[in-house]
Order: sequence, then structure tokens, then C-alpha cells
Amino acid sequence: MDLIEALNWRYATKRMTGEKIAGSDLDTILEVIRLTPTAYGLQPFKVVVVTNEDLIDKIYRNSCPQVVIKQCSHLLLFKARKRLDPEYLEGFLNEMRRVRNASDEYIDGYRSKIERVIENPEINKFSWMIRQTYIALGYATVAAAMLGIDATPIEGFDARSLNEMLGIDTEKEEVVVLLTLGYRDEQEDKLATLPKIRKPMDLLVERME
Repeated sequence: MDLIEALNWRYATKRMTGEKIAGSDLDTILEVIRLTPTAYGLQPFKVVVVTNEDLIDKIYRNSCPQVVIKQCSHLLLFKARKRLDPEYLEGFLNEMRRVRNASDEYIDGYRSKIERVIENPEINKFSWMIRQTYIALGYATVAAAMLGIDATPIEGFDARSLNEMLGIDTEKEEVVVLLTLGYRDEQEDKLATLPKIRKPMDLLVERME
């Protein structure tokens, strides 16, 4: 499929078959997430790949009682950081120094640009990092579609319960969105054959020429 064909094919799948996706396809989706553009390249998120059936059952029962959770091949949990502490920032800058063979002057200048954001009291840092995480979510759904894999983003879950279940230190990070990967069950999913509803281009796009 080409890109537009793949995006017309995909939809928020509500029923999956349980069939497993290939490990190489999962690796491709994770690599696309890794290559996602983020502000300053900071990647203020992590992705947890869940296949353990007992854990998936607990997530279904306690945090997200959506059937597709139990039917998917893999469940991805996107965790966004709450703040960029000095240790994280310096780790990122050290990697930049190594990869780009950057000078101290270059690194100091880059550090100052980032600090102007993270030290600005008018910027909600967690909201900012959630938005970076959602860029990765978008890239993941497109990558899955290009591979012929169904992907369903899920926000409707009990975040407190899920974070507690996973032992996440919510002072530092939180799960902000889920993504199921798998294959649609066209016999059971009533949405599988429905046409996609989107705005026509002239109502969506404004041109200033």
C-alpha cells in the first residue's frame, strides 16, 4: 500500500483476532517511534511493550475494560516524563557531544536554549512532554498502517490504577496513552466496513498565498 491508501485502510479497530504480528514488524514500529521528531530531540518519553497475558488481563480488568486490549498482539504503553531534570538533560547533551563530536561551546548554547523552556514558569512542562509523546503515537499508527497492521490509540483508561499497577513513580513519569497492535476481526468489528468520516479539504485547510 502507498501512504494514502494505507491511511484510508486504517481505522480505530475495536475487535482484533489475537493473531501475533511478526517480530520484525514490531521492531520496525519501535524504530519509527525512536526516529520520531521531538522538540530539541529530547524524546521525553518511553514505550513499554506488553505481551504478558496475566498483566494484560489485569490492565483490562482494573484500568481499561476495552475488549481490544485482550485481543491485541502487543500493547504499547507510552510514558511521558513529568520534568526534565539535570541528569536527563546532561545525559542527552553528552550523547549529542559523542554523536556529533560537538564542541563545549555548541553544547553550552544548546543547553541554554533548552533551559529557557524548562525554566519558564509559564510553560506546563508535563503538558509539553505529553504533546511530544503524541507525535510518537502518530508516527506509530502510520507505521503500523504501512505494514498492514491495525493500531488503536486509547486514552480512556484509569491512569492512576495503571501507574500503580506498574509501580511507576508518578513524580517522574506517567502512562498517558495506550496503543494496541494486531489484526482486525472483520466479522466482529462493526466499524470494519464503515466509510471513514473526514472533513473535505476545503473545510480543513486554509491557504495564505
